[in-house]
Amino acid sequence: MKPVIKNFKDHSNPVLGTKDGVPTVVSLYHDHEPGESSTHHEHDWEHQVFITRGTGILWVDGEEYPVSTGDFVLVPPNSSHYFKNTGKSTLSRVTFNPSRSEEFLSP
Repeated sequence: MKPVIKNFKDHSNPVLGTKDGVPTVVSLYHDHEPGESSTHHEHDWEHQVFITRGTGILWVDGEEYPVSTGDFVLVPPNSSHYFKNTGKSTLSRVTFNPSRSEEFLSP
C-alpha cells in the first residue's frame, strides 16, 4: 500500500476513510464559526480530537470543558456530547474515529 495524502480543503468528511484503504481509524476535519456548535449526539465509540485553532467548550453529559488551540481531547464512548465555539474566531478540530463510525457520517 502506498501513502494517501489529501488536503482537507479539497475533500469532505471523512478526509481519510475506508475508501482510501484506511483499516482502523478515519480522520475528519471541522470548522465552527463563532457561536456554532457541532450536532449534539452520542455513540458507543470514543473520539480523539485535536484542536488546531480557536477556543470553545466540549459539552459532555451536562458539563462544559474548555478547549483551545493545541489541546488533545478524548471524548468518552457512550457520552452525550458536542463542541461549541465560544470564541471570536474559527474553532477548528481534527477528529479521529474508528472506521466503523463511517456508516453514521452524513454525506
